Amino acid sequence: MKKNLSRNDRVARIVIAVLLSGLNLSVIVYWPESILVWIGAGIMIVTAIVGSCPMYSLFGINTLSRKRTVS
Repeated sequence: MKKNLSRNDRVARIVIAVLLSGLNLSVIVYWPESILVWIGAGIMIVTAIVGSCPMYSLFGINTLSRKRTVS
């Protein structure tokens, strides 16, 4: 897969995943919804580590900055 996540996007995904995990561990989210929250947190972590988001590819979004040459 082609990378399409910037460093800021990857850090934001990790922070959101940690917050979602904290909600689950503090029992603010109860059983049926907690499974969905764990899945969401897992997806966020995996996409942050890999650097590619399939949904971004589907919609043609690319937050990865390219180096520009100054002429």
